[in-house]
Amino acid sequence: MSRKVVLLVAVMVVLTGILGFMKNNVQEATAISQFEKIDFEEGIVTASNLNLRQGASTEYPVITVLENGRKVQIFGRLSDWFTVYDPETGYVGAVSANYVQRSETPKDSTPEETKSPQEKETVSDNDEIEVLTPESQEAEETSELKGISEEEQLLLNLINNEREEAGVEPLKIDMKLMEVTRLKAKEMVEKNYFSHQSPTYGSPFDMMRKHHIDFSSAGENIAGNRTIEGAVKAWMKSEGHKKNILNEKFGYTGIGIVDSPAYGKIIVQHFVGK
Repeated sequence: MSRKVVLLVAVMVVLTGILGFMKNNVQEATAISQFEKIDFEEGIVTASNLNLRQGASTEYPVITVLENGRKVQIFGRLSDWFTVYDPETGYVGAVSANYVQRSETPKDSTPEETKSPQEKETVSDNDEIEVLTPESQEAEETSELKGISEEEQLLLNLINNEREEAGVEPLKIDMKLMEVTRLKAKEMVEKNYFSHQSPTYGSPFDMMRKHHIDFSSAGENIAGNRTIEGAVKAWMKSEGHKKNILNEKFGYTGIGIVDSPAYGKIIVQHFVGK
C-alpha cells in the first residue's frame, strides 16, 4: 500500500495494539457514537505543535507531535476531532479539528499495491507478531491448512515468512486458540471497543485460561485496519513489535479477523509458547 493508504476509520482511531504476557499496559477504549466518514481529504496543521493522539480525547496518549504546516490525510471526523493519517511517520490517530484546515479537493482513497519502507498504516503499542512476504514457499504450504479463512491464512503466511527470513521456526495454528481469537474479534466488533481487556472475558490470558489453553508464555495482538498487509507492515515498523514478531518462545498461534464498519477489519492474534 502506498501513501494513499488504506486507512479505516473507526469510532476511535485506526490503531494497532499489542500486549505481551506479564505486561499490564492495557488501555480501555470508549465508544463514540457520532462518526462522519470523509473520503481522504488533505488537511494542513495550523497550530505550532499539534498532538496526534490514540483516540478522540485529550485523555488518550500522544503518539507524536505535528508541526505547523504539516500535511495530513483526513479520513474521518468524531465530534470535534479528525481521524488522520500522517504520511511522514505513517501514524494514524486523532487530532483536534480546530487546528487542521481542510482542503477543497478530496484525496483519492483507492489503495495502491506498493508502499515505501518508511510508511505504515496503523499505530502500534506493544505485543508479539510475525510478518511475511507472499512469495515464500511457506505461504503455499500453509495455504493447504483446513478450517481457516483466506484472510487468516494470509496473516499466517505473512508472519511465518518474516520468521523464516530471520531463521525462526514458523508458527503453527492451534485450533482451540483460533476459537478464542475469533470470539474476541467478534466481540470487539459487536461491543464496539478496541482494547486488550475484554468486558466479558478479561485479559487475553484470562480468556485463554477460561478456554483451557495451556501456555508458558503468551501474547496478544489487536489491529484495526482496512487490509491485512497494512496491519502487518505497521507492526514491522515498530522495534518492539519486530522483536515480538521474531520471538522464538512462541510456537503456536490463533487468528481472528472480522469485518468492522468502523475499522474495516478487526484483527486479533494470540501467540503461545507451550
